[in-house]
Amino acid sequence: MRNLKITTALLTVLLLLSSCSHKSETGTLFSHADALMEEHPDSAFRLLNLPPEEIEKLSGKECARYALLLARATDKCKLSLLPCDSLLNVAFKYYDDDEKEKAVALLYKGRLAVEMEKAKEAISYLQEGLTIIQNFPKELKTKNLLLSSLGNIYFDAGYYDKAIEMYKAMYQCSTTNIQKAIALNNISTYYCLIDEKDSTLMIQRKALNYAIASGDSLQIAMSKHNLSLEFDEFDELDSALYYAQKALAELPQEENHGNYYSNLGSLLLKTEGNKDSVRYYLNKSIEELSIEGKASRLNILYNLEKENGDYKTANTYLEKHSAIMDSLYYMEQSTEMQQLIYEYGTKMQVREEQMRGNRMVRSTIASFIIVCLLIILIYQNRINRKKQLQLHYEQSLEQTQNKLSSLETTIENNQLMIALLQQERSNLKKEHENKEQQIKEREQAIDDLKKEKQKLLNWLFTQSSIYKKVVTLSRQIVPDKKEMKVLTTAEQELLKNTIFELYNDYISFLRKNYSKLTESDLLFLCLQETSLEPLSIAICFGYSDTHPLNQKKYKIKERMNEEESKI
Repeated sequence: MRNLKITTALLTVLLLLSSCSHKSETGTLFSHADALMEEHPDSAFRLLNLPPEEIEKLSGKECARYALLLARATDKCKLSLLPCDSLLNVAFKYYDDDEKEKAVALLYKGRLAVEMEKAKEAISYLQEGLTIIQNFPKELKTKNLLLSSLGNIYFDAGYYDKAIEMYKAMYQCSTTNIQKAIALNNISTYYCLIDEKDSTLMIQRKALNYAIASGDSLQIAMSKHNLSLEFDEFDELDSALYYAQKALAELPQEENHGNYYSNLGSLLLKTEGNKDSVRYYLNKSIEELSIEGKASRLNILYNLEKENGDYKTANTYLEKHSAIMDSLYYMEQSTEMQQLIYEYGTKMQVREEQMRGNRMVRSTIASFIIVCLLIILIYQNRINRKKQLQLHYEQSLEQTQNKLSSLETTIENNQLMIALLQQERSNLKKEHENKEQQIKEREQAIDDLKKEKQKLLNWLFTQSSIYKKVVTLSRQIVPDKKEMKVLTTAEQELLKNTIFELYNDYISFLRKNYSKLTESDLLFLCLQETSLEPLSIAICFGYSDTHPLNQKKYKIKERMNEEESKI
């Protein structure tokens, strides 16, 4: 007994040490990533690229902190925040409104909403975050980011007076040279918009001085580029051309050069510079500009070649321009249709809410009337019951005397019957135990057969050509995950057909019990039953890493839980 207690105590200590070690390692990893975030965000992002099984082991506190660090690294690397959506929801729910981390979560939820083109939702998140961060006067960096995002949304929506309020507040809480440069860039853009030349140029030059003081080549290039655009806006073309050339020379090689090439090419054209240089810079800009920017530059090149008499080249540019304009038209039509659908859906929801409210009022009135009637009936019933009970008591008293004499005889007979029943119960108990044992043995046999069947199905799958293709792709060694090859659409279809044929029984079971699961969900659940690693499963769906699987797994779990809750 004493040895058992000692063993139990030792195991408890070992488990506590293991838990502390895991928490220490996780805390060290997060601290290291946080330290790398400002100077080397790409390194921090790679460090935070944890596999799904590691993320699932994190506690609620660790998962919330991890979500904020990953969103911050993703944002600094200028990547999409969509893969962080589920994790940000965890952080959003974990932190309270009196914690500064809640404001950070709201910041990235707002930026994610901007990315998803949900401006109203983004404004709601960012304003709430700004309200919370007011309680933390020292958290100027988070406040700066919230004001910047909110100002950009207002500016894009045409609320320029609200935007300049945000930008000025942003400048007031800027503590570094680069933050001041960014804020002043935004302010100068506002003054340029309202045609205040002196204020625009003065503020933009001040922004350039802060950018130079920061030593950040990208910010210096952006400030010079803005200065060039503003000189162009005020028809000072020589100064605009000078700063356009300086901006392009200052811009880091890895950054997008499209707008810089385009600006320089347009200015050379306006100043009647070398036509070959104009063509060179405009063609270079087309490679890196957005689809709208490409259309305008192609139109300029078309007019340039037409004036030069090269109608063949001009026609080529015109065809490309027309193709892009057609594409933009169809995109606009699709967006308008989506807005109409959304408006119709909103109106229907409002109407349903009104009808539901009317039904609720009618139901409340009807319920009140029914309750009043029930109270009256219950009160009347109680009076009648009292009279009946009194009469019944008198009758029962007389009957009890008569029964008392017969009960003694009945007791003796019952005692004999009890003895017989106890013997019979003992026999039935033994028989029941035997049957339960048989049931357990049969259930065990069924489980063994199911496992054997699963092994056979997995073996059949490993013999297929598509399995070998997946295994081969999962063994790729590439320096960048973006270069990793994945299954083609045809191969994905072949994989789906193979899996659906082999795991037909399992799929039928899932469809019967979880009707909301899609074919993609069913394929994912079947692949989890195989011997494939998470990266191999990601390759099966055309992904080069396992992050999208987390979101997929989360959505499948939600659908299955929803079906089970209905049951």
